[in-house]
Amino acid sequence: MAKTMARKTTKGGVRKKVRIAAKSPRRRPAKQVGKASARAKTLSKKAPPKKAKNKPSLKSRKPAKRAVRSKDVAGATPVRTRPPFPAPPPPPEHAPPLLRESKLTTAALGRLEKGIKALYQKDFKKARLEFKSLIDDYPAEWEILARARSYLQICAREEAAHKRPAITNDQLYGLGVMEHNRGNYEGALGYFRQALVQRPEADHIHYSIAASLAVKGDALEAIQTLRKAIELNEDNRIYAKNDSDFLTLHVHKEFTNLVGLNPAPAGDSSES
Repeated sequence: MAKTMARKTTKGGVRKKVRIAAKSPRRRPAKQVGKASARAKTLSKKAPPKKAKNKPSLKSRKPAKRAVRSKDVAGATPVRTRPPFPAPPPPPEHAPPLLRESKLTTAALGRLEKGIKALYQKDFKKARLEFKSLIDDYPAEWEILARARSYLQICAREEAAHKRPAITNDQLYGLGVMEHNRGNYEGALGYFRQALVQRPEADHIHYSIAASLAVKGDALEAIQTLRKAIELNEDNRIYAKNDSDFLTLHVHKEFTNLVGLNPAPAGDSSES
């Protein structure tokens, strides 16, 4: 340990020199010194810290410039934000033909227009006939035929949608009988005559029409219709003789002669 000299004053005022042992500095162990030196080297190798950019404060920031519009300044041109669209190319001088022209193209197109017109008028039967005749008469115009076939499919679909189930002859006759029993003789005659169109030689339909006419009061037409029914079937003579629907005809000599009844007294009968 190093020794230093110091002066010490005594009670009598005499100063004496006194040796004082001075403390030596504490030394670090070798390992710690090595670690410290290694750390210092690594710190020296590190890149210097980046300088912070001087960001402008909120107060120093300037507002962005707004585009000037024609409404803001009178007479100012508007600022375009995007380039204008290119102008469309001019149309060709001659339009390309839609169909392969031939000598019969005009006639085929006329037939096609007729069919389309009938289709829009909802005359599907006429339109279907026009398109079918077009397909048969102009087989070389395949482009027009393709259109005609597509319209034919439309006609078939529309006809199927509008087609009502057909009423059979027996159903018409049954409806006529129902209306006759209800007392609606005009309605019964309508059904009977529709059934007669389908089967003009049906004797029972002629007989039923004669009965409705007799009850309604049309004696002459009822007798003529009954005569037709008897010509088709002789059994109708017996049926009419005992049928209460023909009671109003018993006063007519033509009816009594037709069905074989005894003639009524002269005062109560009237010839037709």
